[in-house]
Parts: sequence; structure tokens; C-alpha cells
Amino acid sequence: MSYQVLARKWRPQTFQEIVGQEHVTTTLANALARDRVAHAYLFTGPRGCGKTTMARLMAKALNCDQGPTATPCGECPSCESIAAGNFLDVLEIDAASNTGVDNIRELRENAQYQPSAGKKRVFIVDEVHMLSKGAFNALLKILEEPPEHVHFIFATTEPVRIPRTILSRCQRFDFRLFTQTELLGRLTEITSTEGVAITAGAIELLSSLAEGSMRDALSLLDQAISSTEGELDEAGILSLYGLVGHEPYLELNQAILSHDPRAALDLVAELVGGGHDIVEFARGLVGNFRDLMMLRLDDSLRDRIEKPEVVRQKLAEQAAQFETADLMYLAQRAADHYVALQRTPQPRWLFETQVVEYATLESRVLLSEILGRLEGGAGASDPAASGGSGGRRRRQAAKVGPELSLPGGEVAREVSRGAATATPAAELRGAEPIPSPEPPSSAGMEIEAGSMAEESWKRFVAAVHAQNIAVGTCLVEAVPRQIDGAIELCFKPEHAFHRDQVNTTGARKLLALAAAEVYGPATEVRVMVAESTSKEDRLRSNTQEAIAPDQQQEIQKRAKANPNLGRLLEGLGGLEPAGED
Repeated sequence: MSYQVLARKWRPQTFQEIVGQEHVTTTLANALARDRVAHAYLFTGPRGCGKTTMARLMAKALNCDQGPTATPCGECPSCESIAAGNFLDVLEIDAASNTGVDNIRELRENAQYQPSAGKKRVFIVDEVHMLSKGAFNALLKILEEPPEHVHFIFATTEPVRIPRTILSRCQRFDFRLFTQTELLGRLTEITSTEGVAITAGAIELLSSLAEGSMRDALSLLDQAISSTEGELDEAGILSLYGLVGHEPYLELNQAILSHDPRAALDLVAELVGGGHDIVEFARGLVGNFRDLMMLRLDDSLRDRIEKPEVVRQKLAEQAAQFETADLMYLAQRAADHYVALQRTPQPRWLFETQVVEYATLESRVLLSEILGRLEGGAGASDPAASGGSGGRRRRQAAKVGPELSLPGGEVAREVSRGAATATPAAELRGAEPIPSPEPPSSAGMEIEAGSMAEESWKRFVAAVHAQNIAVGTCLVEAVPRQIDGAIELCFKPEHAFHRDQVNTTGARKLLALAAAEVYGPATEVRVMVAESTSKEDRLRSNTQEAIAPDQQQEIQKRAKANPNLGRLLEGLGGLEPAGED
């Protein structure tokens, strides 16, 4: 007998042998056991996930001498003929080459005949979405009222192209791609049974290359086995398929972190010199940045990265040095670049410009942070607090042009909208609560501007703002009134939205915590609507300028305090020049 490829030799022959599609096998097995088999099924899903295999198993289960049964014997003439593909009552039709109305009419005529060798006639139509509109219309009647001895099983990778009139007459089952763990287990089982000398790393690489398709995994394994006489290892597979390992991606990540375009260009030269496909490397680069982003967001997402553990550890170390916004931008740019590389006649030249762009990329930062760095103030924070290389690149960006500082070397301490420098609530827990003045018993007491009570109010708002910027920004529209050991937060009627945001359950918990730390543990916080006096309006304005200033106000204030910055903004032309009131 001639050689049989692994994908055919290891095709599952029972429902129990199918892995990864339990939601389908369980339902179909129950239907067979309870004699509730439908006359038409639609199997959808990507290539190589078992749709045709499942259709043949259903045909075998329906025609087995012991059937219908969920456990066909595999030994009777019907089971053996169906497995061999020559059973007369199971017809497999390729819709891609039989798309016309005449083909479907012929199918309808054949469906009228009784089974000749088995119990049921089963029509398996593969790639059914390729049928023409007329062919689909010809199917409708027989699908709605089929003969008792006929079952239709349709398979497709594009269910969106099938008319709803057909979909409504079928029971649909969606097949999914296999996980790398499932592929790894199956390949390990097959190589062990076949006696193939292969390393664990090579099996892991093959399962990764298959991208969820069992048929692709077995085809890749078949080819890899033929490529060597000795033990099959990871290096041999990379060489066979002209692929690169994980190291080049790690090296490019380091070049980006080091801001070293020369190292990035040298890497491209090595890839080309080694005969590697630049376009395929660029495709993998999108996944590389995606993996870094996942690890930067949350280390618990490590299990979703289908790479060896040692590689995941190196990626995690590199991810900690990136900013999340930078990785999102890199992933988006890499995806755009991959599309462009597929169309260019000179992929190397274009890819070289792309890696230089990655290696010279400045961090994605807000204007308020740039202003802070230019002033040498709060924006120029500790590099460790700003996320490793992001901090390094930001410091480099801050050095462009003459260094700017406040007159007399004074450091700016303003609070920006994006990062409040007020003491957060967590640091206030150990502070002595500032006692509130004894208020009148009949009405709330207004807080005078410049008083100790105003400073306490600003500390309260800053603590909330540091924990939740949205709630803190809404809170600056309120004015406080102290009465009987409580703080009344008064909003104008036109600020109902801000009041509602401050009055949510989560916001109230945050307000209570901040009030206990600033005013004392027994302080109650009430939210209400009330008109404010002129003194309270001034307090509101002072608080807004200190805690959450408007962007234009913030820029103008800093420009007035720093002549060099004022001249820079004036030169940009997009902002009013700093000047005296």
C-alpha cells in the first residue's frame, strides 16, 4: 500500500478521538442516542478544524450495523467502506466545482432513491457557500421536506455567504480552532506512536506555526519528518520553512528600547543575509508587539502568549520598560507596515525605514507632561515611575533645544489635569486630621478664601482627584459648607451632571474616605443642590485653578511664569503668547 500522509492516517474514527470540539460531539452523540437526528446540519469554522471529519463520523454513525449509534463499531462493512471513502450511500460533493442549478437538481433526483447498501443516504456538501443563488434556491424545497432516508451535512468556512433561507433549515454547529495546548498534545501522541525522534521545542514550534489548524499541524509535521534523517529539532524546522526564531524579535525590541536605529538596521541585514522572508518577519512583528502589550497590561495574561516560558520571561522583562501607549502605537504601525510590505516590490528598503521609525520613536505623551518637563517641574519625574524606557525617552525629548527653568531656579509645583501632585488619600491616612471650626448650629458656614478651612478643602478635593480624576474634576464644581460635623457639597442647578457623578456609590465611598482623613473620622458628606454666594464662587474658581485647571488656563499660567516657555508657545503659533494681564 502506498504511503498515507499523517493527516489522513490519523483522522479520528470515533467521536471520542476528536479533541477540542466537545460542544459539537456531545450534542451530536446525544442526538444519535435519543434518535433526534436532524435532516440538515451546517458545520462552520476555519480550515483544518474537523468539519469534514465530523460529517463522515455522522455518516458512519447513521449507517453502522449497530446504529444509529454514537459509538460506531468501525468493523462492519458500512463503517469500513465509509472510512475508505467508497460507500455508495455517502456522497461527498465539492460545491466549488459543482456550483450550478443543474448540479443541485441532479442531487435532488439522487436523493429520491432508497439506500442501496446502508440505512441512510448522506450528502456531504463541502464549501457550500460557493453555490450559486439559483443552486441555493433549488435546495430549499428538499431541505424543508426531505425524504426520511436522507440527511444533508453542509460544511463551510464562510457562513455569512449562505442565504438565511438555507440557514433557517439547518442545525448549525460552529467549530473552533484548536489551542496550542491541544495541538501540542496531539502532535506528541502521534510522534510518540510513530516513533519519530523530535525534541519538545520542535513540537512546540510546529504547534505554534499551525495557528490552530490540526490539518496544518500534521502537514507541517509530515514535511518536517521528511526533511531530516536524525532527530528533528527547532533549528531544523526554522531552516526548513525559512523562519526566524524568537531571538531576532527580542533583539529588535532591545534596539527600540535603546533608541538604536543602527542595531535595528544590522538586524535587517542579518535577516536578508540569512535568506529569511522580510514580509513574514514583519507579520510576526505585529504579534511580538501584541505580546509585549499584554504583558505590560497585566502579567497574569502571560498564559495567553503561546511561546516557550523562557521567551515569555524575556518578553515580560522588556515589556516592563515600555509604556502601554507606545506598545499600542507600535502594534498599529506594524500592522499597517505589514500590509504595505505585501504590495511593495522592494520589501527590504521599505522595512529598513520602518524599523528606523520604531527605533527613533518618541513616547506618546500629553502636552501637559511636555510643559512640565520643559519647566523642569513635576513632569520630570523619576524614570522608574514613568515606566523605564518611556522615562528615558521623555528625558531625551526634554533636552531638545535650550533647557528651560523658572526664574531663580525655582521648581514649578502646579497640578496638571493628567497628574495631580496633591497628597493622595493613601498618604493622608497617617496625617493628623485638621479640626474644623465650630460652625453655627442653624446654618452652614461659608469658607473664607485664604483661610485654613480653604486649605483643608483643597486637600480634600486633591485627595479625591488623585484617586479618581473624573470624580475629582466634577468635585471642583462644588462649594463646601461646614455644618454640625458634616460637609455639604453644594452644586449649582446647572451642574446637575457633576452632582450625579459625585453622588454615585463608588464616588460616595471615595468622598467618605477622603473626608475621614482630612476632616476627621466622624465627618459626614452630603451632596445637594444650592445657589452659591460670591465668596463661594471665588472659592470654586480658586479650587479649580489649583486642582483641575482648564488646559488653556494652565498653559497661559505657566507661560507667564516662564518667559522662555512663553516665547516657545508664541513661536508655535497655535497658542496666544504669554503676557501680562
